[in-house]
Amino acid sequence: MKELIVRDIYLIRKNLLITFGLFIGFFSMGLICILSAKYGNIAKYAFDRELINEVLEVSTAFGIVAGVILGTAVEHIYILINKDYKCGWHEYLKASGIRPEILVGVKYIMVVIIDIICLLTGIGGCQLLKALSGSDKGLLIKGAYAAQEGMIILVWFTSILLIIGGYFSALEFAYKGKNNVKTDLIKFLPIIIFYIAIIIVFIILEQNEEESRKLLVELFNKMQNVTVLYIVPIVTSIVVTVICYLISVRIVKKEGKRV
Repeated sequence: MKELIVRDIYLIRKNLLITFGLFIGFFSMGLICILSAKYGNIAKYAFDRELINEVLEVSTAFGIVAGVILGTAVEHIYILINKDYKCGWHEYLKASGIRPEILVGVKYIMVVIIDIICLLTGIGGCQLLKALSGSDKGLLIKGAYAAQEGMIILVWFTSILLIIGGYFSALEFAYKGKNNVKTDLIKFLPIIIFYIAIIIVFIILEQNEEESRKLLVELFNKMQNVTVLYIVPIVTSIVVTVICYLISVRIVKKEGKRV
């Protein structure tokens, strides 16, 4: 298994470096904003202190965006599954006697490892910018958890990406790397439905602004706890990933029976 993991890392190394490079780029922009607001041109020529504070607050957003971009690295794995089918590597491994649990497990282990590394690196970069800026205000999240805004957003986002990575990987195994309108529709249909549902909810909420505001405030207050903010998305993403892994193993086993 170790050899297969090393092989996969080698094949996607350039893609991973590009993704990490984008992370460094956005992180650097946030760092430059902080240094300029504290010691550079913004500190020297700003009209008032409020402008400097706003720059320091916004600078942490670069850390969040950098972490979000880094999290997208999981896509390289299910793209690799697609390429393995097309070049015949998948069939070669099956013919070599590699068990489906290992063949599929390597890819899912890679998805999880990359997701964890990206999450920890993204949170580390985001929290570093927040510490350097000295800002404890949240751009989106207000209240007691404002200081943890970057961590919360990245935990939820990387959890969603882990679910997507497992789901897309299972589809690649199911359709043997084939790309057509049908497979693309099945891949993105749940995402489209999710966004449509959000739009519908917003339209409904706009019909009664006062009641909607009370509902949102109540919902937000209930979410202000560690279990909902951190444990729920992480556990959910792990459970879904395990389910996708088991489904993928079964798919590959059926391939062997047909052969």
